[in-house]
Amino acid sequence: MVHSADPVATINALLDRAATGQITPDEMAALKEYALDTRWMDTVMQGVKLRGLDQVGSEPLAPIGDYYVEKPGLYDLRWPLPAQLPMPFDSLDRKTQFFVLFGEWTRREMEAMEHLNRGDLVGATTIFDECLARAEQIEVAELRARSYEGLMRVAQRAGQSATARELSQSATAARAQKR
Repeated sequence: MVHSADPVATINALLDRAATGQITPDEMAALKEYALDTRWMDTVMQGVKLRGLDQVGSEPLAPIGDYYVEKPGLYDLRWPLPAQLPMPFDSLDRKTQFFVLFGEWTRREMEAMEHLNRGDLVGATTIFDECLARAEQIEVAELRARSYEGLMRVAQRAGQSATARELSQSATAARAQKR
């Protein structure tokens, strides 16, 4: 990747590489830096939207077990499960409950993205808000960050660039917390 003295040219080159799927991790990190810089955030977001990159999900998650932290007590089942578990949720050990709730967060995030891709901003917002609450319940910073990023995508689609910037900053802050 040749870096230009012109940040807009560099951003566009990085976005073009992302659109082809040929972007390297270092280039992705550079693009994320531009996206978080308030001077270039709108340029990046417009380029993302122009190239349809806002229609894809985030980078793959680490294995679920990497996010689990052993603590006392059990989780409350705050939202109904779509499928019947082989045993009642309350009878599962904490780690198994965590895995179930983490999986449900993933399922709901996909549903929110489907709403967003169909242009249903109200439905997407409702589900991303739920995803945020789910992430807070199981105390996973990465899921909180992704929930904020989902809400950011909704704000971008709605043309609310100031709100999108705030949500991007919230995602960055959540990710920095690690838990």
